[in-house]
Amino acid sequence: MADEVASMQMVPGSSGAAVPHPRAGWGDGPTLAPPRSAFDRPLAAARRYKWLMLAVVAIAIAGGVIATRMVKPEYEVRATVFLASETALEESRGAVRSSGLLSAQAWVELLRSYRISDAVVLKLALYVTPNDAGDSTLFRGFAVGDRFVPGKYTLEVDKSGRSWKLAMQNAAFTQNGAAGEAAGQQLGFNWIPSVNALTQHAGKKAGFTVATPREVSVSLQQRLTARLQERGAMLQLSLTDPNPQLAARTLNTWVDEYVAVATELKKKNTTEFARILGGQLTFAQASLKDAESALQNFRVATITMPQENGPIAPGVEATQAPALSSYFGKKIEYDNVRSDREALQRVLASAATGAVPYESALLIPSVSQSPGGAALRGSFDELYKRQSELNAARQTYTDEYPAVRDLGNQIQTLKTRTIPAQAAGLLAQMRTREADLNNRIRGQSGELQSIPSRTIEEQRLRRNVDVTASLYTTLRNRFAEAQLSEASLTPDVSVLDSAVAPLEPTKNTTSRILAFAGLGGLGAAIALALLLDTVDRRILYPEQASNDLGLTVTATIPKLPKGGIQQSAEQVSQLVESFRTLRMNIMSSGEERVALAVSSPSPGDGKSF
Repeated sequence: MADEVASMQMVPGSSGAAVPHPRAGWGDGPTLAPPRSAFDRPLAAARRYKWLMLAVVAIAIAGGVIATRMVKPEYEVRATVFLASETALEESRGAVRSSGLLSAQAWVELLRSYRISDAVVLKLALYVTPNDAGDSTLFRGFAVGDRFVPGKYTLEVDKSGRSWKLAMQNAAFTQNGAAGEAAGQQLGFNWIPSVNALTQHAGKKAGFTVATPREVSVSLQQRLTARLQERGAMLQLSLTDPNPQLAARTLNTWVDEYVAVATELKKKNTTEFARILGGQLTFAQASLKDAESALQNFRVATITMPQENGPIAPGVEATQAPALSSYFGKKIEYDNVRSDREALQRVLASAATGAVPYESALLIPSVSQSPGGAALRGSFDELYKRQSELNAARQTYTDEYPAVRDLGNQIQTLKTRTIPAQAAGLLAQMRTREADLNNRIRGQSGELQSIPSRTIEEQRLRRNVDVTASLYTTLRNRFAEAQLSEASLTPDVSVLDSAVAPLEPTKNTTSRILAFAGLGGLGAAIALALLLDTVDRRILYPEQASNDLGLTVTATIPKLPKGGIQQSAEQVSQLVESFRTLRMNIMSSGEERVALAVSSPSPGDGKSF
């Protein structure tokens, strides 16, 4: 029986065809143009290329398995640091203070500073990385000097484990040595491979990479996450690494170094603050002695001089008439202003040449006590504060750091512009006041010219002693507080939770990669099957005769089973009925001329028209 039977009705304006239905079985009767759904052809293509699809899916899954072996799981370790402070974080000012914390952002910046990360890399020797993790025991005790040559190296151990050969890749350097000898001294390495390690790796060629600590620090900082809430006191840290034990050891070392550096910075800041106060206290003490000596010398020189209005005990003021009291008051004020003005003028002239510091102006009464010198005193307080902040910042950062440069510029501006300008303004005010008092005294000088100036001078000297004594007492109290703070220093940072190596990876993409590989392979297999079915130019489906050839289906002939027709009345009846339907449709077409084409009734028979 033929595999395919086709009938064409060659009539103008009409055409017809009889094709075998690929889904027609021997249990189905003959039908004309059987109905088909949109999924019949894709399903038929999938059945045709099922083995090819299975091969594509298998290849995709195999590729996914290979990818899972190349992608290492990530382990995340966590630690918590507690930040203790006497003041709230939002009230923080400046860098490391003598008492209190850094600002919230400064804590994170200190944690990520290279001062800490470089120390962690050096302590754990993270700058050396073996190509094979199993060779890590061979590099125990590996260290580098201040100067070394980074790059990729190989260490080849002989079969006996008694000698080795060190070579640098892409370079001409090689070194041979025996067990117990130093390796790579010319390269800056401080490394003596142990005898046990060489014995364990006998006959093996181990490759390793030596990087700079700064490069490793950058990589570590990218894998470190720090979270600190705006008003919180808990600094939460997390670090990811394919090796959970190394990740826990690295994070714990990082936290310990962080606590040590924070404590060291606070101690240095407190010590520097106490040192500055000690210098100011020494200067104030010397000024107090000078003032007391001047008062003592004046009283000794005038002890035998007669007093107005009768004998009066030395150093005791006499009760005078209102005019005399007014004159003395104006005269004392005038002399004080004149003396302070001259003193301030000398200080400004000497400070301009660098002979004395501008702080000497604080010992002048009109500067240290009068309301007109409030702005100048405030500028000196700001100068001391900025100097303390600069000294503290230089403990952590270099002079090129933006914050350090800003503090230096502020201090320079205060010294060279703000303070001299304010002092000059105060000097102008004192000159104006002096001229005004001089005019008033001249009006009363006629009747009071004979009054000696001993009392005026004594009062001025006493006032100088009182001012310097008050300043000395204040500085001595602050210096004692700074020393007590330095002696009872407690760190602002403490470890609350240490890192522990996890048993399960935090990030494992094995199942995800396998799922994506399976789904991707299945999609690629379906797409390939549909593509092959689309480019196949053979007529395999009834709709191809209708859509592609423009023919109508006249009848449907069932496909014969591979085993041939069985001697079954039902099968024979279905086959005969299908041909009868074909014959009836052709004969009932009403056309006079009908052309039939029978194609390949048997394999290898060719064509017949």
